[in-house]
Amino acid sequence: MKKLYDKIDGKEVYSYTIKSGNIEVDICEVGARINALRINGVDIVLGFNSVEDYIKSGCYAGATIGRVANRIAKGRFTLNGKEYQLNVNNGENHLHGGKEGFDKKLFTVLEQTDSSVIMEYVSADGEENYPGNLKFTVKFTVENNALLMEYTAVSDKDTLWCPTNHTYFNLDGESMGSCLNNILQINADKYTPVDSGLIPTGEKIAVKSTPFNFTKLKRIGENIESEELKMTLGYDHNYILASDHAAHAESEITGIKMDVFTDMPCLQFYSGGQLNGVKGKSDDQYAGFCLEPQYCPNAINMQDFEKPILKKGKMKKYQIKYSFNS
Repeated sequence: MKKLYDKIDGKEVYSYTIKSGNIEVDICEVGARINALRINGVDIVLGFNSVEDYIKSGCYAGATIGRVANRIAKGRFTLNGKEYQLNVNNGENHLHGGKEGFDKKLFTVLEQTDSSVIMEYVSADGEENYPGNLKFTVKFTVENNALLMEYTAVSDKDTLWCPTNHTYFNLDGESMGSCLNNILQINADKYTPVDSGLIPTGEKIAVKSTPFNFTKLKRIGENIESEELKMTLGYDHNYILASDHAAHAESEITGIKMDVFTDMPCLQFYSGGQLNGVKGKSDDQYAGFCLEPQYCPNAINMQDFEKPILKKGKMKKYQIKYSFNS
């Protein structure tokens, strides 16, 4: 189902509802963004009623992220012997594609059915100072009690590409305030500690005996007051995945259970510590949590990490799947 969502610069912006079984998802053309995700009628993601509110929030809620998710230190990287200086938009660093990443772009809908929608964005050579004309598509499909997102890209120059989805979840329900009572497990034995700019130090640290340990189910808020989490206002850390089954989350209130699957090497877990006062959401500081499959932040500049390089003319694909039980 297609419906008018908003207008920007005099142009109509639409939202597309896809559904199957007990899952219904609203996806907006701006940012190829998940604006609602209902399980048995319960909306479990944070969303906005207008493009303006979404952009003003600065929180990337529900958006498709690109060209590169997370941070690149000082916006600099070298590829094929040439140094590139990207736009910086997070202190001295480049975050989630820059000043106007994919989250702010108007996507073109290529195809829609009752249970799927395909959206495309063409990122021009030099956009945010990335090399190459990048043709990018994302397909959202609801089937078998799951939402599957399939990302595809091809470029006419070697470039960087690391997409993700930035949905904020609260399995208790979008209107329930804090997500800290949601229960979480992350299938990762190691995480990457960060500096004051949230750039990984290059270390890979075991989660055992730390607040970062989610190898067994525990409440998101159990260790939220730990000294190690004060700088980041909770969790905002990258985990090195041990499996394509990245994570599991559940709510004791709604009974909704979610499993995250991906073919990407890492997962950013963000507990929403900077959401306080964001218009369009619960006003709780921890209104929702993100589980963002990706490459390690700043991987292009670090040794011993897989790098998000897309070779000229080579089509590359990634996927993220949210599977539900309730």
